[in-house]
Amino acid sequence: MDSLEYTTMQPLQTSLLCLKGCVRIIDVHKVGSEIERISSNIDTWTSQLEALGVHRSIQKADEASSSSYVQQQRQLRQAYSFVEDNVVVGFDKDIEELVALLTEEENSHKHKVVSICGMGGLGKTTLARKVYQHSQVRTHFDCYAWASISQQCNTSNVFKGIHFSLTSPTDEQKIHIKNSSDVELARELFNFQKQKKCLVVLDDIWTTTTWDLLKHAFPTQGETHSKILLTTRNKDVALHADQHGFIHEPRLLNEEESWELFHKKYFCVEADPSNSNDDEERKKELAVEMLRKCSGLPLAIIVLAGLLSTKKKHTVYDWEQLKANVIRWIGEGGQQHDDNSKYISVRAVLGLSYSELPSHLKPCFLYLARYAEDVPIRVKDLCHILIAEGLISRRRGYVETWEEVAHDWLCELVERSMIQVKEMSSRGGRIKSFCIHDLMRDLCVSKAQEENFLHFTDWQNKWEEPIKTKVRRVAIYDNGKTVSSDFIHMVGNIDASLRCFAVDGGGNEYNEKRVLRHACNHFLKLRVLIIGYNSIYTLKLPKEIENMIHLRLLSIPNWPIEKIPSSFGNLRCLQSLRVRSKSDKIPSSMYKLEQLRHLYLITVDGNGIEFGKFLRSTKSRNLQTLVSIRTNDLVGSDLLQLKSLKKLEICVNGNFETFLHIPQSFTFSRLFSLKVESSNRYTAIDIVPLILSCPHIYKLRLYSAILRLPQVNLFSPNLIKLQLKFLRLEDDPMLTLGKLPKLRVLVIGYDSFMGEEMVCSRGGFPRLESLELSVLHNLKEWKVEESALATLADLRIHGCRGLRSVPDGIRNIVTLNEIKINNMPKKFKERMEEGGDDFHKVMHVPSRVFINCVRDWPDDYK
Repeated sequence: MDSLEYTTMQPLQTSLLCLKGCVRIIDVHKVGSEIERISSNIDTWTSQLEALGVHRSIQKADEASSSSYVQQQRQLRQAYSFVEDNVVVGFDKDIEELVALLTEEENSHKHKVVSICGMGGLGKTTLARKVYQHSQVRTHFDCYAWASISQQCNTSNVFKGIHFSLTSPTDEQKIHIKNSSDVELARELFNFQKQKKCLVVLDDIWTTTTWDLLKHAFPTQGETHSKILLTTRNKDVALHADQHGFIHEPRLLNEEESWELFHKKYFCVEADPSNSNDDEERKKELAVEMLRKCSGLPLAIIVLAGLLSTKKKHTVYDWEQLKANVIRWIGEGGQQHDDNSKYISVRAVLGLSYSELPSHLKPCFLYLARYAEDVPIRVKDLCHILIAEGLISRRRGYVETWEEVAHDWLCELVERSMIQVKEMSSRGGRIKSFCIHDLMRDLCVSKAQEENFLHFTDWQNKWEEPIKTKVRRVAIYDNGKTVSSDFIHMVGNIDASLRCFAVDGGGNEYNEKRVLRHACNHFLKLRVLIIGYNSIYTLKLPKEIENMIHLRLLSIPNWPIEKIPSSFGNLRCLQSLRVRSKSDKIPSSMYKLEQLRHLYLITVDGNGIEFGKFLRSTKSRNLQTLVSIRTNDLVGSDLLQLKSLKKLEICVNGNFETFLHIPQSFTFSRLFSLKVESSNRYTAIDIVPLILSCPHIYKLRLYSAILRLPQVNLFSPNLIKLQLKFLRLEDDPMLTLGKLPKLRVLVIGYDSFMGEEMVCSRGGFPRLESLELSVLHNLKEWKVEESALATLADLRIHGCRGLRSVPDGIRNIVTLNEIKINNMPKKFKERMEEGGDDFHKVMHVPSRVFINCVRDWPDDYK
């Protein structure tokens, strides 16, 4: 049955759901098609009741208010700059002081470690990020790396992440790094920072023990121009790292600064014009009184602003009640005699922000407890999980998908400042990933466990108590060091009614197999099963997986399975499936999966899956995602029934001309993302017919030689992101691509252009923000004419070793924030440095980063 914790149902519909639950408990092998017929009828009756206004999910007044609020924000959101920590107050002098310490030559051999110390929520990470991104810092150092440490430090992952950032390794070097021991990685990082001028940010180190695990990778003694910027709550950590280092302690905001920060956050949302001036003045007075309770702590102020911004249409009386709640929450915190009393205010405001959430948003927030600290959370994946759990309900009167509703609800958590946007999608300003502040996450984890909603376990702590038997959801972070007795100790007594089981982290093969086998044998009511273990070995799925008939989401993305088993056909409720397979066959039993919406079946060899028979026979008419289909067993008409398709990835391995025989009248009207990759990159294909059938796509990736580049009028006018690799074009593509009206991101790489000269014409690329030229072996000259690339912010040149210099037109691009030059000749770099021939072209760019530009190749500059 569906979870009732956050749902209210009418009696008749509840009875139907109970009946459906009972039907599903019956052995599916014995009754088979009759169960399907009954279950289908129940779904029909339920839908009819919903059409008459009997709602299965929450339909309270607070949801109606919240939904209206989200709809208003949808229009405003297009103009928002959802950049993490975009609003900063009171840090100007701090930034100036820290930048000077890091960049002034007289400090080059002093203050090897610069630390930012202070309580949680004070803005240490925000300040460090502003310093890290400062133009003076970006031009002073050669290489940069940022590492989030957190309470549970995985030394190997930290070293590898820093190595990747500092050195920008080739694919071969990446394999070496991944296979290196911690000792080898530390030695290589130490030597690299001795030779180069590097800045490494170690964000959020909790203990001196953690520093002792990391310190061998950093040259803090002797002569070196490299620096470490460290953030910590514990001043002892900073002193332990470097007794002679500089320690900066940000102060709390004063009343004026507190109001400024509150004002900027609160007025991100337009005021309600129906309110009288007297009401607005009284609300302002109440806001000031509540603001004082935040004690100048930025996180508390931001969360309070997010909370109050959702109350703009509420009455003054409602605000009076809210003020009383703020005082009450803080008062209760004060009665707890917490030794860390300075956190009382922020904990109170965070707790109130959760208490004030509409009922339908609370499970969305609590679900964030599934993720480990400082892990970026992908919105798309979380939306699929929330839908699979039945926690998303569509709003009456709106034509929208479950995914759109889930995205809007997560956006509302952003508006309330309960989560922070990490990365934006190129598609229409949608959120791609976000993170959650560790104090907010502490609240989330405690509430989730207090309400038996979800239990998060980190296996780095072997002595953790056993997981409560009545918990509905369990998430485990496995660092690969846990023995099986610990596993039995922690999960052996979990109740069989578990709804979600997720295991992430490094892990080890034995534990993960044990986890999967245990889940398939004991948790038969699971709706969500995620195994995040990464392995080069093959996994044979347990036969018992066929018993998990309630499963709606199954994700084993990084551990290749032996084959896609026929038992998947029993998973009739499956909505999302993500696996890697050594076999390219789909069992005939999967044709029955009517609920499938997102299908990621990726082969180990990358040559795609035989989807032909599946698409001609499947009952899955609502597929939105179809990844890794191959063309040799397909014709275009096989895709005609998939009218809801939004994302399509095609592997070309023959038969492409036959596959393209799509009726001219047919278009993929909802498709917004298309990828075409060829297994034979030297055999050119005609891509034009397929482009014509996709008139609305936002994102296009072509990884194949093509006969011709489509004319500009054949591309989708909505195209925002374009990636081109292996195209082998003889004619300069820039003349055509520069006319695409909405293009923001362009990558041209791996001999997509075979000519020697490339020209960005006058006025071309009117909205382009990011451009990457990568491994164009023949390119010798690049010209940028007047007013071309007028909005470019980020330029990357990688491995174009024949390119002699940057264009003169670069100096006219005032929006350019960063140029990153990677794996280019030493002479190319020297021309761009101060005193070089091209310095006048790039001197206005705040950040100029050079990576692996240390030598000249034999044929360069001849």
